[in-house]
Amino acid sequence: MQESVIERYLSGGRTSRDLVKLESEAMVDHTNRTLEAVSSWGQANLVRFNATKTQTCLFTAKRSEFTLAPTFQNVSLEFNDCLQLLGVQISSNLNFGQFIESKAMVAARKLGILSKVRRYFTPGQLLTLYKAQIRPCMEYFCHIWAGAAKYQLAALDSVEKRVKKLIGDQDLNLVSLEHRRKVARLSVFYRLHFGECAQELHELIPPSPFYHRTFRHTAGIHPFVVEF
Repeated sequence: MQESVIERYLSGGRTSRDLVKLESEAMVDHTNRTLEAVSSWGQANLVRFNATKTQTCLFTAKRSEFTLAPTFQNVSLEFNDCLQLLGVQISSNLNFGQFIESKAMVAARKLGILSKVRRYFTPGQLLTLYKAQIRPCMEYFCHIWAGAAKYQLAALDSVEKRVKKLIGDQDLNLVSLEHRRKVARLSVFYRLHFGECAQELHELIPPSPFYHRTFRHTAGIHPFVVEF
């Protein structure tokens, strides 16, 4: 599919109800046309879609009920409070607190098992087991939820403190989870900025600003800075 669904965001507090209604109807109509194109593509390429298993979620901060619903292959798609996508739970208000808490609980259980058998391993071996079996579950899709509130990420930091205490060797190199999350986000941004991704995603990144004159505040700006 060459067409991407891009909708406007109404941020004005004085936006009229009629305008919101018109934009909502336009959004659903656009979605229906996109789904119809997907269905036509499937028929042309002998691909069958199960419309009853299609997930739909309305990402909004409003609490009012959204009465409109898109349709896919004559099946009305009901809105869910969250989406389950590749093991990631994405809520309608984009709050990842529950997902982060679940990952911290899984990591804590694994760490509990490792602590029971710690006497059979050296500090270096314990570190290797942590990196291979525990840390990945605390970093799954972290470039999406790394911007969560500090109190939500505190559960992961608590597990990390227990790991350091379990290993007990300060000389071993253990990069913090916070640092690794920052590197993960920068890695994704690098690929988006330099086009190492789908063309539709690359076009969402605005070009770096070009300054005709050099000012004091622009002299120290990174050459790949992006203004939003």
